Amino acid sequence: MTRFGLALLLACLGTGILAETQYPPWSGGVTAPRPYIFTQQHNVENRPDAEGLVQVIRKGYPLQVQLPGNPAIWAFRAEASENVAYRGRTMVYSPNRIDGTESLLVFDLELSPEARAGDEGRITFTTDRVPDSLDRVIPGGVFVVPFTVIDPS
Repeated sequence: MTRFGLALLLACLGTGILAETQYPPWSGGVTAPRPYIFTQQHNVENRPDAEGLVQVIRKGYPLQVQLPGNPAIWAFRAEASENVAYRGRTMVYSPNRIDGTESLLVFDLELSPEARAGDEGRITFTTDRVPDSLDRVIPGGVFVVPFTVIDPS
């Protein structure tokens, strides 16, 4: 190893650049668990290539759905969702990150308090305006992620 390579390695180790990212502490000083993140690629609705794909979600972990926005404005469908509760939305301006869109909509969700290990659930969002570039992965403007709850404690 060259002197430059060794110096770079020591600098990275000394600054924590290779360390795992820590999320802000929850009450009680423990580190918050990382959220489960779902995107348009996790959609199973009207997609024969994705049939039978069920996500596994650990009880006590936050959930996040990130969908392309503008022109699409997404609505959480509580009546079509199961064992999940809506918490809020953030919009991140990111023009053409996905062809034909201007932003990324980030939805925060959580498992319903009554959800137990082995329970099944689903997350459902809809929109009336899906860009042509996304019609294959979000046909008809319906986004669905089925899941099963686990509690490995």
